[in-house]
Amino acid sequence: MLGKPGPFQIIGNEGNGKVDRPMLAPRRRYSCENYEKCLSLTAALNWDNFTCRGCNGEMCQNLLWRAHQARRNDGVARKICEIPQIPCLAHTSTESENIDVAAKAS
Repeated sequence: MLGKPGPFQIIGNEGNGKVDRPMLAPRRRYSCENYEKCLSLTAALNWDNFTCRGCNGEMCQNLLWRAHQARRNDGVARKICEIPQIPCLAHTSTESENIDVAAKAS
């Protein structure tokens, strides 16, 4: 699969918004299954704009974590942004037993 997990923040935009130099519209994939999630993620991060250009259709886990942190500190974002849960790796029973043994030993 080409690209990297997105979305990607647009910091500067070509054009100044005037009639002779209009701003370029960002490339967006509205049909992507993660589009609504990315939209909420970028709202929680308070980005002015984002693009899907170069995205492989997956969400960047680092941005997801940052969005959860930002949402926790922003009451408005908590109300309007529905951000997916951060996937966690499940511990196997052997790992859990090793953790219990180490905790008892200390």
